[in-house]
Amino acid sequence: MKSRRINLPAFLFGIICFTLLDKFINSNKMNSSKKLFIISILFLLFSLSSLSQNSYFHLDSIDDSSIILDSCWIYHPGDDTTWAAFDYPDHNWDTISTTLNLQHLDKDHFSGIGWFRLHVTIDSILMNKNYILLIEHNGASEIFHNGNLLKRSGRLGIADSSKRYINPSKLPIPIHFDNQKHHVIAVRYANKDAVEIYKKYNEEIAGFTLTISDLSLATSNLLGVSISTNIIIMIFTIFLVLGGLHLLIFLFFRDNKSNFYYSIFALFIALIIFSAYMKLAGFFNPSFVISSGYYAELLSPFVFVFLMLLVYSLFYDRIHIIFWVITAISLFTSALSFFNVSWDNVGKGILILFVFVEISRVVIRAMIKKISGAWILGTGIIMFIVFVAFIILFAMLKGDYVIQGSRTFAIIFSLLFLLAVVSIPISMSVYLARDFAKTNKNLKKQLENVKVLSAKTIEQEKEKQRILEGQKDKLEQMVTERTKELADEKDKTEQLLLNTLPLKVVNELKANGTSEPESFENVTVYFSDIVGFTNISTQLEPTELITELNQMFTAFDDIMERNHCERIKTIGDAYLAVCGMPDKQENHTELMAKSAIEICTYLEKRNQNSKIQWKVRIGLHSGKVVGGIVGVKKYIYDVFGDTINTTSRMESNSEPMRINVSETTYNLLSDKFRFTPREPMEIKGKGLMKMYFLEG
Repeated sequence: MKSRRINLPAFLFGIICFTLLDKFINSNKMNSSKKLFIISILFLLFSLSSLSQNSYFHLDSIDDSSIILDSCWIYHPGDDTTWAAFDYPDHNWDTISTTLNLQHLDKDHFSGIGWFRLHVTIDSILMNKNYILLIEHNGASEIFHNGNLLKRSGRLGIADSSKRYINPSKLPIPIHFDNQKHHVIAVRYANKDAVEIYKKYNEEIAGFTLTISDLSLATSNLLGVSISTNIIIMIFTIFLVLGGLHLLIFLFFRDNKSNFYYSIFALFIALIIFSAYMKLAGFFNPSFVISSGYYAELLSPFVFVFLMLLVYSLFYDRIHIIFWVITAISLFTSALSFFNVSWDNVGKGILILFVFVEISRVVIRAMIKKISGAWILGTGIIMFIVFVAFIILFAMLKGDYVIQGSRTFAIIFSLLFLLAVVSIPISMSVYLARDFAKTNKNLKKQLENVKVLSAKTIEQEKEKQRILEGQKDKLEQMVTERTKELADEKDKTEQLLLNTLPLKVVNELKANGTSEPESFENVTVYFSDIVGFTNISTQLEPTELITELNQMFTAFDDIMERNHCERIKTIGDAYLAVCGMPDKQENHTELMAKSAIEICTYLEKRNQNSKIQWKVRIGLHSGKVVGGIVGVKKYIYDVFGDTINTTSRMESNSEPMRINVSETTYNLLSDKFRFTPREPMEIKGKGLMKMYFLEG
């Protein structure tokens, strides 16, 4: 791979200028002072041109390698989608590193969102080929190639509530270079949490890193990441399971404190491994990953504290004074990390040295004294300490944990790392298996003594067992029947609640026991009344009247439910419903208008085959309402507000089988439905109001 930074427009401009200068001077007779003056002017113009043009990142080849696009970027704070265009004039943009290191960046230079542009020139061998981009960041980004969107990672979230940040470092982004020599890569990037994260967790990098590679290398890297992720998950699972298992053993048998120390040690290791897994996986929230890694780093020195306690509890009769020195160094190292002291690695190195020396001393002493199982646990612990010390010292000297070299060397190193990490769990498992075998032998001896029990006692125990089994079956049957009855009653109770209250309110009552009143800004209210209901009710038997009303209101309920509306209540022949609460609906006005039309259509069809001609007056109005539960012993969900009163006025001023809507509702529906305007009317408590008949 070869790449270089060139200023192509300025270079071409210089060649043209000096060529014209040469021809002009040679074709005209002028003295040397004039020639010198003209050359100075052209040189000044050439310099200004060089300053006003963008630098180009030149790609010669991409062969089995990853190229970090780390130079020649230009930056502009703010947000404007036109900045993605290929030919956008960006000559006055600032040159900046895309990593945005907050420790070296001006306070107001990065406001949380901005655009980066990179002008790239490619050789002909790269044309008409596909390559892979990889971007790594803790924010959200949109990558454009020559003005075309390639990939959107996360949500930039102009409003803080809609943002979603991710680290897409392992997600390949295809890019195709056509036969064009000049290309522009634009990155729209946002990370509004960067400053806060830097203050809390000392994370200096707020920007991104972009690399390009060929398809085969990207595939190989993706496979390697997948294998590494699976290995990390396996190791994390081992430590998590062992930590939980030994913690349970300690809770049941607290005399052996080594189980407790080992469980805390294993859970600490699992936490550290999981924080590494989250960073490698890439689909966790970056803020959570950074905070988890920060706290894992603060807690990591205490892994050695509990490892020392484990060793002392197994092989030593008391806690040595060295342990308190190691504990003090652990606290000191965590404090250095907390205050972001640059030489905190010195504290870690001292801690590792003390732990290695002390554990080696205790284990060797136990082996010399031939303490049972010392050689098993000692081997695993020493392997773990030696390898971890090597890794940490390697990282301290090199600056990171990346192992460079041949693939064979990397595989061997990874296997050794895996062996060292699982050395303690394996040695503990062997130790526990050996201890279990010894315990099993003792149990067999004790079981021989049990056989001397008298046959009469055994028979009595068997008889008791048979009686208990019989009672158990009866009790289980009774419990099963009672459980079924309770479940049936619960289902009935929930169904009754759903018949009287909205689903959202029922869920709040089940979860919290109460439901707080809630204000809804955009709601459409329906109110209808049966025309001539008093006269009709006097002509029908009460049973027949109730049957008719039940059939009509059930049909109304079905229509409302089908259009995502909510029936609130009926008062005699009046029917009140809303749309847009408690579940918000963007098109609440349209849904309620459709419901009102369907109700009129239903009544017209019903009246064709019925001796009783039911007619309704309907009113619609949109606005703000408050909804909540009224009452304590008998729950009633009701709605309140001036919108309800206005809807009632719309209904009372309507006509039979007509839908009267307010001017507010009309303005929301005028482009979707047909209306007939009415003469403004004097409305009680409201003054003169415009109203409209909804026709369809």
